[in-house]
Amino acid sequence: MSLSPNELVATNGSSVQVSCSIANTNGCNLSVASGGGTLNATMTQDLSSSGNPQFGNVTATGQINASGTTDSTSTSTGAIITAGGVGIAGDTYIGGQINNTNTTDSTSTTTGAIVTPGGIGVGGNIYTPGINFGGSTLSKYASTTSWTPYLAIGGSTAGITYSNQGGSYIQIGSMVFCSFAINISSKGTNTGNLTITLPITSSTVSQPVCNLGAWGLVALNTGYVQADIAVNANSSYANINQSTGATNAYLNMTQANLTSTSGLWGSFWYFV
Repeated sequence: MSLSPNELVATNGSSVQVSCSIANTNGCNLSVASGGGTLNATMTQDLSSSGNPQFGNVTATGQINASGTTDSTSTSTGAIITAGGVGIAGDTYIGGQINNTNTTDSTSTTTGAIVTPGGIGVGGNIYTPGINFGGSTLSKYASTTSWTPYLAIGGSTAGITYSNQGGSYIQIGSMVFCSFAINISSKGTNTGNLTITLPITSSTVSQPVCNLGAWGLVALNTGYVQADIAVNANSSYANINQSTGATNAYLNMTQANLTSTSGLWGSFWYFV
């Protein structure tokens, strides 16, 4: 062991036990020299340093305070840097972001970039490309979103005006649920089948036919008692049909079924 005014060094396998307050205000070094032995430092008071102290194993019965404010942008930057893991038995409070660069996908409750045996409480939104429920994957969820539906006659929206036009939808996985209300103030002069735009393009699978909730000032053809919405596969619109009810015969609605003040209201769903 050697001792100088600014340095305490353990050499040749010697051991030093320190029980004092060491303040590194004058560049004081507490170290193990090259080829030296171990340095066992027991600090019964404060240990402070304005430099970058480096330690092996550290056991602290009190607080460890790092006053550095350097943000971490990688595993080798920040106010505290460790080459190994960190084991924490108590609660942890973090005022900034938590960035995990591990890209391991999760295939079970014990795999993935973040693994916890307990639950997770989240007070805000979660954005993810998919959630696996132990067999099936929810690939997308969109909360209630506004949507403006448009009618078309013969594939054209020209000349159709509205006194009321609004809608909303929600997406859960591969299903979209829509609600809308439309009152027109003019149907224009186009002729042809009546369609309504979709908020999201439908998928290529077979699509459903849903009963329209209500309609007003709409003249159904003789023998037809119900208005329906038939979603087309791989399409941005759905047909508005009329059906006979029990016999399930369908016929497209056209401009002839509308007046200049017709109203259509309802809900429907389809696959995306």
